[in-house]
Amino acid sequence: MLDVIQGLMETHEEPSDYVGEDGLLYCGKCHTPKQTRLPFNPLTGDKVETVVRAVCQCQREADEEAERRAVRERFQMDMARRREDGLSCPDGLRYTFAQDDRQQPKVSDACQRYVECWDEMRANNIGVLFYGSVGTGKSFLASCIGNGLLDRQVPVAATNFPRLLNLLQGTYEKQTLLDRLSIYKLLIVDDLGVERDSAYAEEQIFNIIDARSNSELPVIVTTNLTLEEMEHPTTMQYARIYDRVLAMCPIRLKLAGESRRKANASEREQLARKILLG
Repeated sequence: MLDVIQGLMETHEEPSDYVGEDGLLYCGKCHTPKQTRLPFNPLTGDKVETVVRAVCQCQREADEEAERRAVRERFQMDMARRREDGLSCPDGLRYTFAQDDRQQPKVSDACQRYVECWDEMRANNIGVLFYGSVGTGKSFLASCIGNGLLDRQVPVAATNFPRLLNLLQGTYEKQTLLDRLSIYKLLIVDDLGVERDSAYAEEQIFNIIDARSNSELPVIVTTNLTLEEMEHPTTMQYARIYDRVLAMCPIRLKLAGESRRKANASEREQLARKILLG
């Protein structure tokens, strides 16, 4: 303890530091005090004015940045460990808002506001449903939201319904697997409606949705289905599923336009022809 107090009384002086008019040492970089006066001696307890070490502004900022960096690194290590559970798709979070071409600016703005207002979204358990035809950017924008929240050190997982169905089918600990979904503050699940059509699939999809609903944590769902199809399903089980999804996702964003996958494939084909055929 005495060593700690002694350390507080010792000031590390840099060549650029200087003594101010008040007799205290100042930092030569930020020109703020590196010393302060106490009305007592920390070592003896005597009521004698004593000069002790203080943290200048640039050192305080450096310490704060080092702490933020350490927190980020701990978060990244924690997320890496969580991904070992197999729930997340390896490439599920590969896109960011920096890559957004903003072909639908209102939708892009809504997605960015979701990240900015995350605390409110989380507190009120508000999820997002992206719907529209194949290749219009639903998964892309869901990924952008996920990465935006990861930057804020919010635990996020991105997966899809076929992957979850395969995991559930391959384990006897189905409830344990479903419970693990709740370790993520935001869960992104792609491709509602593309799962194989069977009573087993319907039951497991409902269990996934029900588990997330019970956790009272937001979910982002993407689907090629229309709202009309979700509001008028063909089976009672899917009626339960879609009703729950719509209740969990009051923000519904329609992605329209031509398939970007087809456009990208066409561009790659032209590039390939140019490289190979000249």
